[in-house]
Amino acid sequence: MAYNSQYGANGGNPYGQQEYEMHNYNNNNNNGYSQDDMGAFFAEIDDIKNAIAQFDDNIARIESLHNRSLNEIEDEWNQKQIDALTARTSQISGSLKSKIKTLEARSQTDSTKKLQVEAVKKTFMDSIQNYQSVEATYARKYRQRAERQYRIVKPDATDEEVRAVIEDDSGSQIFSQALLNSNRRGEARTALTEVQNRHKDIQKMERTLGELVQLFKDMEELVEIQGNDVVAVDNTTKRVEQEVYKGVDETRVAVKHARAARRKKWICLGIVVLICIILALVLGLVFGLRH
Repeated sequence: MAYNSQYGANGGNPYGQQEYEMHNYNNNNNNGYSQDDMGAFFAEIDDIKNAIAQFDDNIARIESLHNRSLNEIEDEWNQKQIDALTARTSQISGSLKSKIKTLEARSQTDSTKKLQVEAVKKTFMDSIQNYQSVEATYARKYRQRAERQYRIVKPDATDEEVRAVIEDDSGSQIFSQALLNSNRRGEARTALTEVQNRHKDIQKMERTLGELVQLFKDMEELVEIQGNDVVAVDNTTKRVEQEVYKGVDETRVAVKHARAARRKKWICLGIVVLICIILALVLGLVFGLRH
């Protein structure tokens, strides 16, 4: 899956984002590697690491763009950059989740591979949490700025009224009513524009936060499922070992019984032979004395 820069269509990327591509290694040996080949495995690990690095870099740029947006009343170009970069980062995160899930499923029987996959998975989950922190921080800052802008129009507004303006889709109607009663029409119109923009921005960030929460849960479930699979394999292995040891013990007992039975047969045979010899001697003496 290729992640090509989307900034070219928007007049160039001022942050100098480089093109990134995640290679597609699969089980069909299309790259000349077998599934168990360690070279192919570590190539996939490096690919995941590079994708996580790009993911982190995008987060840093999104944070920078959010910070710029806080200082601008109306910057359509900046918001387009945020939207494009957010969509691109979402694609990378989805691909990373799928890639790590596939690689982990194929690495359970190899301790070296398993440790490598667990390491990149932990790094990715840490990055998800960092992204959540960035979005939550700037959603709060956007909200605070919108509250200040509304109080410019209506200084005596209650907290409930301010919350309704920022959070509800009907907030613009409340704002328009306050605008009619305001003596500072010019500042009020500017404030209305910003609050409306902040309302849209906050909604987008809340959607992103929801996606990140679900992504983190999916990764946690992946860890739990794989852990349960490992426990099941360990239990099966132990049970097989116990059955093997039990079979070996039973075999040893059977061998001892067989040896004892053979020994008894030889003893019985020896007794029979001895009796025959004694009978032969007795009969020989009896017939010898008669003659």
